[in-house]
Amino acid sequence: MSILTINEELFIGSGGHQATYIHPLDATKCIKIPHDKNDGDVRKEMRYRKSCAKKLANSKLITAFFGTIETNLGLGYIFERVIDYDGKTSLDMKKFLPKTPQNAKNLQKIWTILLIFKSDFLRENIAIVDTDIENFMVQEISPNNFRVRIVDNIGTPVLIPLVYWFEFAAAWKAKRYWNKIVVWLEENYPEVITPEFAAQLKAN
Repeated sequence: MSILTINEELFIGSGGHQATYIHPLDATKCIKIPHDKNDGDVRKEMRYRKSCAKKLANSKLITAFFGTIETNLGLGYIFERVIDYDGKTSLDMKKFLPKTPQNAKNLQKIWTILLIFKSDFLRENIAIVDTDIENFMVQEISPNNFRVRIVDNIGTPVLIPLVYWFEFAAAWKAKRYWNKIVVWLEENYPEVITPEFAAQLKAN
């Protein structure tokens, strides 16, 4: 069996569980290599993707998964790479959001992106493990036309995941986590997430 060679020139970034590289044969895809082949976070995500495959197939938020491949760095998991219309890797939300005062036009752009993200998130009821906004990528799909994608920490580590099987449970948890995200954004980006906008952004 041939082994795909990955070098450091393809490196995108590294998190607590895995390192991510551009696929050497297809730049529209990326390959994630777990730091530990027995990593529970990877198993959790794969379980979620398998259990909710039909739901995720129509997701606007979750990146597509294309299977696994043997590489010189270990077993790799192939995913859709989140890139902007110009081919650049999209920024995660932590890098995208400014911490300085913005003019009205920029502020409205950011608010629109977040309101669309809210609508998609609460419609799809995606299960996420935490509220780390580095797992959310802001993708510019055409000039000044953005959407948010979720690239990591999906699923749930609980033994009996009711959110996989019952939509009411998924909706309850999604709303709970969404409001945690809003609180975190309001605390960390007060120049952008004003109290008035935070109230609009929260799920009732």
